[in-house]
Amino acid sequence: MTTQIRLELFKLARKGRSYLGFGALIAIVGLVILGFRLGPPPFEASFAQGFVMVGSYLNAGFVAWFLLRVMLQFFLPLFACVVTGDLISGEAADGTLRTILSRPVGRRNLLASKFAVSLFYVIVLTFFLGVASYAAGAIFLGRGMLVTFQEGTMLGAQGIYIYAEPEGLARLAAAYAFASLGVLSVATIAFFLSTLVANSLGAIGGAMMTMILFQILGVFDYFKPIHPYLFTTHMSAWTGLFAEPVPWGEIWKSLGTLSVYVAAFFTAGMAVFVRKDVLS
Repeated sequence: MTTQIRLELFKLARKGRSYLGFGALIAIVGLVILGFRLGPPPFEASFAQGFVMVGSYLNAGFVAWFLLRVMLQFFLPLFACVVTGDLISGEAADGTLRTILSRPVGRRNLLASKFAVSLFYVIVLTFFLGVASYAAGAIFLGRGMLVTFQEGTMLGAQGIYIYAEPEGLARLAAAYAFASLGVLSVATIAFFLSTLVANSLGAIGGAMMTMILFQILGVFDYFKPIHPYLFTTHMSAWTGLFAEPVPWGEIWKSLGTLSVYVAAFFTAGMAVFVRKDVLS
């Protein structure tokens, strides 16, 4: 199993699309830093009347918090799906999957190895955003206390929260770890779809359309009874880590829901793959 994982990592490292997300994240971080330096500060309307802040809240910690808030809604899942949606369907399209399965590797071991690589990639991609945004923010905007603006979420967190730099870093690390599971819940859908189709675009598009559909359902009160069962509802629960007190009960509930999605689609993918007729 370990040897197979190393082989899958080697194949992943040789594919150009594996680096697409990292390059795009660097470009987005640069644009956000430029906007913060040259444009007006965001969230000014969030300051209550009479609230005065000495200095600027635009620093490395704020950039890392802001970009997680923005990128988790679409771009991080997209970049992850570009890779996970190609792990099976890409090899089927290239005609190499049949050759791999002719060896005594075992379909379950092969799929588990590819999923382990997916997990590794999602974690690295997500934390890369955090490290790149914090490093760029520290260089061009400086470091300092973390100021976050909560405008109301499913956890009820609302207001302005200020944390000393060490505590802010700890909360950011926890938030990015939580976000990794949120991204993985979408990436696993693409991984599952890649066992069904021979075109990676179908797997990527299907996963992203599922996420967008769930986001649309989450907007309307008519569908409120099913909101707690949508993974998109729980992807934003990381914001509760920046509230006081932290709603740990709801956060653990969201972690559990996202984990169920990951486990369910991985299990479904395994059930499909072990019975799949590979003809090319």
